[in-house]
Amino acid sequence: MKNLFVKGITFTIVILFVGTSILSNICQALEITDDFDSEIENFMKMGHIPSLVACIVKNDSVKWMKAFGKSDYYRGINSTIDTVFPIASITKSVTATAIMQIIENESYGISLDDNVSKYLPFDLKNPKYPDVNITFRMLLAHQSSFRDNHNKFVIYYRLLKNTDDWLKKFFSDPRNWFDYAPGKGVCYSMGGPTIIGMIIENITNQSYKDYCKEHIFTPLEMYNTSFYFSDFDENNLAHPYLWTGGKLLPYLQYPFIELYSIELPVGGLKSTISDFSHYLIMHTNKGVYNGVRILKESSVEEMHRYQYPEYPDGNALHGLGWYGNESYSGHSGTAIGGFAFLKIRHYDNAGVIYFINQRSLLNIIVHNLPKYYIDAKKGIEAALFEKASEL
Repeated sequence: MKNLFVKGITFTIVILFVGTSILSNICQALEITDDFDSEIENFMKMGHIPSLVACIVKNDSVKWMKAFGKSDYYRGINSTIDTVFPIASITKSVTATAIMQIIENESYGISLDDNVSKYLPFDLKNPKYPDVNITFRMLLAHQSSFRDNHNKFVIYYRLLKNTDDWLKKFFSDPRNWFDYAPGKGVCYSMGGPTIIGMIIENITNQSYKDYCKEHIFTPLEMYNTSFYFSDFDENNLAHPYLWTGGKLLPYLQYPFIELYSIELPVGGLKSTISDFSHYLIMHTNKGVYNGVRILKESSVEEMHRYQYPEYPDGNALHGLGWYGNESYSGHSGTAIGGFAFLKIRHYDNAGVIYFINQRSLLNIIVHNLPKYYIDAKKGIEAALFEKASEL
């Protein structure tokens, strides 16, 4: 009887210790979560950011996802993981994914190093180097030597609907090209992805948006992703804001922004953080999402490989629709009244996405970001990757 009593006391102590330990771990986890959320919210205050949605993935799954703040600040509408944000230039990564799928399809018989002029109604050449072909690889890695006269390109080609004849004239003008040969220098280009979008349409006999929906968004279960704001409920859209004069100013609503992002392959995509996590998983999981292969593993590796290491673009090198260095690859997107961020850390295959709905007026006028905004974005990125290390 005494032995049973002793054993019972011992068992009770063990249970209490283990239970206390578990409870302590739960409380610690809650404290970490609260501390982390507060850290993110502090960076939002620093950057005058009304709304932020963010996600962390590793390999084949989402590890964390959350929405903060107000998608419509003055109407008091909370952001959710299904709030729609414009992702701007991150669209270029999707365009690269689309053409890589087409290159994989042997029935089309094309390769990364093909002369793209074969798939256009005009000869795309730098007139200063008429014997040097421009390839898909060059366009995707911003090595075409095309001078990015983007505003003129948008006005004439998209808005005034000038097509083949105007493009032929535009690309034959030496003023629209650099003095170096294609493949011998870098210039981040809006024209390159636009040309890729045209080629996708010419090769597949589908519109660019329909191709992406059928071959990328539907298999990735991205049902709340589109190129047009009109496809969404207005109440589910993140309202864009500008911070100026110590106030959040609502920006002109979406018809104007849609006009601004009229070149769909360059920066026209709108999505939710929950949807776009599927796209990121496809890239961290070697081309597969939820058992469905979107790209070959070799294609994903090629997209994240730096194509022209001898020609860096500032502190980064370009892959195919991605850029980075030996530590990471990613892309960002600057929209009117917002910013989108996508990044994969190589050593642990951790991926981070976040979208926000504010942009400084100073950035639009003189293309300079105020320090508080830069510091806030850097802080958010660092906090997300630090959390990723704990997951």
